Amino acid sequence: MKRVKGLLFLLPQLVLAQDYWNGIPYPMNRWGVSVMGVDQRERGDLKSASVNGIEIGGKIPNANVDFLNPHNMEVDAKVQLVKVDYFVLPFLNIYGIVGKLEAEAKFELGRGNFNFDSTGNEFYDRILGTVADKISGTMPENLHIKQKSEGKLLGMGALVAGEYKKVFSSLQYTYTKIEMDGDVAAKSAEVTAGRLGYVVYRDSNYSITPYLGASYQKTDSEISGVIPSTTLNYKFQMELEELTPAAGVFTVIKDNFTVLLEYSFGDRKTLALDLGYRF
Repeated sequence: MKRVKGLLFLLPQLVLAQDYWNGIPYPMNRWGVSVMGVDQRERGDLKSASVNGIEIGGKIPNANVDFLNPHNMEVDAKVQLVKVDYFVLPFLNIYGIVGKLEAEAKFELGRGNFNFDSTGNEFYDRILGTVADKISGTMPENLHIKQKSEGKLLGMGALVAGEYKKVFSSLQYTYTKIEMDGDVAAKSAEVTAGRLGYVVYRDSNYSITPYLGASYQKTDSEISGVIPSTTLNYKFQMELEELTPAAGVFTVIKDNFTVLLEYSFGDRKTLALDLGYRF
């Protein structure tokens, strides 16, 4: 009985060690490790804003602010990461990623940007009106603000892919937790990407597959700091959410080395290079 249990325990390992699954060959070596560098620039939409630090005989609760003219809000990010992946099935790859990133948020404020929402208290509303006038009077016409931050990320994802008569397609999903230092914070990021390509060349040494695709990315970011020329602290909630087209090429060299180069364009511009080794 103990021997049977041992065989039952070993059976899944033997199945996973096969080069074929139900007659379907695995596209390449099962394990892979790669390093990736990503440069990304994305425009953000202001989701909400708040200001605090207003005091007249006592601190006024956080005041919600409408920014009438938010413009040129961008987040630039540079990411370096390591990915380890494994083909569970010939068409299913799972992976984990870990890395670091540097982010810089840029935006502009100026006179007339501020419109304080009503607090529901007539006395506070009069004070906020006075503060708004003071801000408009002390701020320059256009104020360029930059916030820099560094952080680390940890994530996981899955890739479903297949090929038929040299036509390649894939669907990929990645979820990442992000921890940032400083005044730029992002809690999480989700990326879904679809690709459709064609194997233009393949022999025993290497293959070349150019492709077109589209990716959807959703990231919630927070920017905080002090408005220059005032004692007010601001906090912006930015929602980065875009569906952007992409083009790239995927190359396999001697079944062991892989190179992926991809460029996304539109409101979110991304250049990614992935160098991998399979074993």
